Amino acid sequence: MRYRLTVVLGIAFVVATLLGNTAAAQETETPDEETIAQLQDGADVYSAVCAGCHQQGGTGIEGTFPPLRGNTAVEDAEYVAQVIANGREGRIEVNGVEYDGAMPAFSTLSTDEVTAVIAYIQNDFVVPGGGPFEAPSTLPVAGTQLPELTGMAIVAAFMLAAAVIVFVLAPRIIGATDRVTLPWLDAWLKTALIVGFFIIGTVFVPSLVIQSDIVTDLPRELQDIIGSGLWGGALLIGLAGLWWFHRENRI
Repeated sequence: MRYRLTVVLGIAFVVATLLGNTAAAQETETPDEETIAQLQDGADVYSAVCAGCHQQGGTGIEGTFPPLRGNTAVEDAEYVAQVIANGREGRIEVNGVEYDGAMPAFSTLSTDEVTAVIAYIQNDFVVPGGGPFEAPSTLPVAGTQLPELTGMAIVAAFMLAAAVIVFVLAPRIIGATDRVTLPWLDAWLKTALIVGFFIIGTVFVPSLVIQSDIVTDLPRELQDIIGSGLWGGALLIGLAGLWWFHRENRI
């Protein structure tokens, strides 16, 4: 009788211990409200900034945008943070597939936003208790459009300054000139106009277009064609302009 009672008590103790450990494990594994809120913030940042290329759920587009799901590189939070802040270029291989593209930097994201999106990615793109995915508000994440707007403002400022200079000093810059007795001021102004055009036309404008949201969503090959076309077009226009101005004795 005592033996049976001992066995029953032993079994009951083992079962109670297992149930207690399971409950404790479940309690430990259940994220707190702060963690869930961070994961939700990360999901919102990912949807607004990352999903356009890496796709919802981090599946990527084979051969174009590398996947984040199943990518061992994203296990290193410090590495992911550096890529987000500085961007990345060059050839990489993920799950046996090669990718050769460029990811722009998102240095204007706050530290909390970067931490949240990394946590969301490393949590396998899951927000506990979040239910089915819902697209975030149409408002962009703070700072994600700032670099593009800043670049456009810089180009506009350069173009406006060049237009003012041409308007005020038109006779000196684009007027006919005697190449033998060309004053040094006229020579410097004409040189500045030529250099300014080539910098804006072959550097700033192609860079802005390539970094725009519309173009970054296109396949890499098409991006290269657009960039090369803009650069080549500006170069041809500049060379044609130089030829015409030279023929008209304006340079």
